This record gives sequence, structure tokens and C-alpha cells, in this order.
Amino acid sequence: MDTFDLFEVSFYYVVTTITTVGYGDISGTNTLERIICCFLMLSGVIAFSYATGTLSTIMSSYDSTNA
Repeated sequence: MDTFDLFEVSFYYVVTTITTVGYGDISGTNTLERIICCFLMLSGVIAFSYATGTLSTIMSSYDSTNA
């Protein structure tokens, strides 16, 4: 393995751990699969965070309106 392969594998495991997806039974086995998985995991976390923040803002404004 060269340096890029080690970096790519370690980045994949860091993203998998931080996004709390878990390693599971099916995981990326080559560079392309790991890059796609990292992209999907990071975009999923961003979308979930945006949805949670939006819902929190809506509920906060609804709560202050009723108070």
C-alpha cells in the first residue's frame, strides 16, 4: 500500500466513526467505493443537521408566538 491508500482507508474509517454509521456487514472494499461512501455519509449528516436545525427553529418560533 502506498501513502494515498493508507490515507484514504484511514479517512474512510474516521468518517464512518464520526458519522456514527458503524462498520456493519457491508463496507467499501476499494478506493472508489470508499470515496462514494464518505460522500454519502457526509452529505447525509449535513442534510440531517439542516433538517433538525430547521425543525428546531420552527418549534422555537411557534413556542415564542404562543407565549
